[in-house]
Amino acid sequence: MLTLFAKILKALNSEQSPAQLSLAVCFALIMGFTPLFSLHNVLIILLALWIRVNLTFFIISYPLFAMLGWLLSPWTTAVGEALLQNPSMAGFWESFYNTLIGRWSGFYYTGILGGLVVGIISAIVLFPVFQFLIRKYRETIYEKVQKTRIMLWLKASKFWQVYERFSG
Repeated sequence: MLTLFAKILKALNSEQSPAQLSLAVCFALIMGFTPLFSLHNVLIILLALWIRVNLTFFIISYPLFAMLGWLLSPWTTAVGEALLQNPSMAGFWESFYNTLIGRWSGFYYTGILGGLVVGIISAIVLFPVFQFLIRKYRETIYEKVQKTRIMLWLKASKFWQVYERFSG
């Protein structure tokens, strides 16, 4: 547990851009709202590795968003059902399912399609919010935290030794 917390602090205090950190959380959000073994999740993992987002944030935030996705699954399933049963999109879905990618995608399941749509929309909305929060942490909160008595006590503890080992 201390190691995990140290890795989070290391990522927050690193010189990685806030965009990379928040993109990692957004990718985890999209993956968490859909079943793990889906074609689009493989693409998200490959994209996360290609763009070089912070993998610690990505791995840590995935289970959190998976639990949130499980709690919201009745709502995301309803969104998927509305999209699949929309009469104006029937021709699109029919032609899409006649392709190999259409069959592999699993978008004919309401939970996968609804979770992906809700996840992408949520990620687009929350990306600037996460960036703002990371910037605010680095500009104001980090300096204040360093001066508190708790931090001074923490620097003398075993946790700080673990943090120092991971930070370099």
